[in-house]
Amino acid sequence: MFKNYIKTAWRSLWKNKFYTAINILGLSIGLTTAILLLLWIQDESSFDKFNKDYNRIYNLSAHFDANGKEQVWGGVPGPLYKYARSLSQVEAVTRVNDDWGITFRQPNDKKLISGLHVAYIDSSFFSIFNFNTIKGAANNLFTATNNILLTEETAKKIFGTDDVVGKVVSWDTASFIVTGVLHNFPQNSSLRFDALFPMSLYAKMFTAWGGNGDWKTIDEDLGNYAYDTYVKLQPNTNFATLESALTKAYKDARNGDSKTKFMLQPLSEKHLISADGNKSGLRIVQVFTIITILLLAIAAVNYVNLSTARAMARAKEVSVRKIIGANKWQLFIQFVAETVIIFVIAAALALVFAGLLIPAYNNISGKSLEFSLANPSVWMLVGVAVSGTLILAGVYPAIYLSSFDPINSLKGKISQSLSSIVLRKVLVVFQFSISVILIICTLVIGRQMQYISKVNLGYNKEYVFTVPLSDEAINHIDAVKAELNKTPGISATSLSNVYNIADYGNSTGDIDWPGKLKDNSMIVSSANIDKDFLPLMNFTFIEGGNFTGMPSDTSAYIINETMVKQMGIKPPYVGQQMSLHDVPGTIIGVVKDFHFKSLKDKISPFVFWTHRWKNMLYVKTTAAGAQQAIKSVEKIYNKYPGVNPFTYSFVDSKFDELYKTDNRTKLLFNIFAGIAIFISCLGLLALATYSAQLRTKEIGVRKVLGASVTNIVSLLGKDFIVLVVIAIVIAIPVATYSMNKWLENFAYKTDISFWLFVLASCIAVGIALLTISFQAIKAALANPVKSLRTE
Repeated sequence: MFKNYIKTAWRSLWKNKFYTAINILGLSIGLTTAILLLLWIQDESSFDKFNKDYNRIYNLSAHFDANGKEQVWGGVPGPLYKYARSLSQVEAVTRVNDDWGITFRQPNDKKLISGLHVAYIDSSFFSIFNFNTIKGAANNLFTATNNILLTEETAKKIFGTDDVVGKVVSWDTASFIVTGVLHNFPQNSSLRFDALFPMSLYAKMFTAWGGNGDWKTIDEDLGNYAYDTYVKLQPNTNFATLESALTKAYKDARNGDSKTKFMLQPLSEKHLISADGNKSGLRIVQVFTIITILLLAIAAVNYVNLSTARAMARAKEVSVRKIIGANKWQLFIQFVAETVIIFVIAAALALVFAGLLIPAYNNISGKSLEFSLANPSVWMLVGVAVSGTLILAGVYPAIYLSSFDPINSLKGKISQSLSSIVLRKVLVVFQFSISVILIICTLVIGRQMQYISKVNLGYNKEYVFTVPLSDEAINHIDAVKAELNKTPGISATSLSNVYNIADYGNSTGDIDWPGKLKDNSMIVSSANIDKDFLPLMNFTFIEGGNFTGMPSDTSAYIINETMVKQMGIKPPYVGQQMSLHDVPGTIIGVVKDFHFKSLKDKISPFVFWTHRWKNMLYVKTTAAGAQQAIKSVEKIYNKYPGVNPFTYSFVDSKFDELYKTDNRTKLLFNIFAGIAIFISCLGLLALATYSAQLRTKEIGVRKVLGASVTNIVSLLGKDFIVLVVIAIVIAIPVATYSMNKWLENFAYKTDISFWLFVLASCIAVGIALLTISFQAIKAALANPVKSLRTE
């Protein structure tokens, strides 16, 4: 019997190929998008949860007041490790101190493996995190300071194999013995490194460098917030008690002179919620979850509208079936069978589309998602998407189509209940509301990203590239700069310690000046530069001037406007005294505020000085001379011995990298908006088809009486435009609220202008008119004789 239902359903679908194709297309696109989105959501929500006891692992962060504004640092001082170990609530604690841009090689081998990310870890690291070795034993790392663990990928890059236990790796002038090879760190891990060193190595180097003032070991250094510290708590521990205990221990160590509070953040939240409580990552996951549900709902609504739009054409078929004995339940099953067939085909196509699109999707999203039918998670996601949409889309059309009165249907008199008419219109309004919301969101996100690209940063980032120099080159920096400044295509050079001016850290509270109030807890960022840095980057002075290049520069400071305000000093500023890291000096200039962090952060105090180590060469060039300039710098770079290969990066590229996630969000919203609009247009086409069918004879009469094609199109289109206008009215406040929440993540942002709503409305109305016109013109051009023949 079921076989007969399937056969009959297939014949009916095949007979109406056009509408069947539209149904399958709309559903398959909706399901494909949902599957890809659910894969992304699943990945984002799974970070760090592969660790066995992830719900007992916490990350320590430091919270303190900086002139009325809470500052949060993800790192904490080294002694917190010692304090935490002494507490009974703590099962294990470990510190992680990472370093970037490291270069390894085999001894006596010229092949360099550069750009590596390494970390120093305590011996308890592997009792907290589940990172396993494929060769050797992880804990062998801690038997000596010259040991190293490599990941499988790093081992193969250096040696061409992962069978490397006992081999030697060179870094700079030091050699390290490989004691084990780790599996590559999972893509969904917050901790991802290319190699690991024992913390005892860093502790040894720290002491050799002279420590931090009076603190000569990392276990004494209370001033350097350099360690990501993770604690694994005993089961059922109240972590608020632990926070208080750590805060008190640190305050006692500072003889009561500390307002810093140490707080614990669950490891499972670390990826989506920053240490300062910013939930922008979590919000994106929530937004994409809502978009997934809405896209599936739009696809289901589209199916409902298309099915009910074909009701007129199927009324007599249903009536004949009822007269020859089919009951309502049998007809219901029949129409459900049709729905199931369509969904099976749509789901199969969705799987094919998802498999084909996953490489491009990974490229857009910046992930390495895998789509494999052997993966149970894929089938779970497909099952959720298909079953949810099937329930939404399958029941109402089946009930509606099986409920026609056979007598009236055969007479051509089908009474349309007010509820069914209203429902179809509500569904179209729903579809277009979502589409308009996505259009407005896309326009606002695009406008904000355009604002970021054109904002006055306070310096000129165009055609400036940076090169990290070797010690030997730095020792001959005057000769290096003199030779480069004579090179065609190079207009200026400078040396600083600013690795990335678009996202610069290096903050401290170790600053003082005459008249400083006791409760002024300023946190200031500082950079070491030479006299050519500010002119090269086109900084603007509001008072005073630049460094001179003379020995007196070592006692001179240049600060920004914000720092002047927070210091509370009065003009003239030049000549006033201050000290940084207990180095007394004089303010010689004040520059206009500039952005050295993301535009999500407000500009904070900044100071330039000259007398500490600098290793980053800045080169100003032109569009035409850039390639020649790079070649010239590389040639001079290779004249001086060093262990690292020549590398360079443009300042504007680093700036763009800072907003990569936001630009990906923008692109994804563009795609989602396009998909939602396309599926919504299919729904609007369904209603236009339904209306044209319902008014076939009316259109025929009007044409006989002289109505033009324009009159007919206007007749059929005006009702739909009203629905789209209602959708716009509903969408505007929702989109405004959503985008205002998103823009809260930026300290510097564009405004949501009225013209954005006008543009979004015009786009929506224009798309609706194009969709409606297709069916309206078709109805208007039809021969009226055919529609009136039965009268």
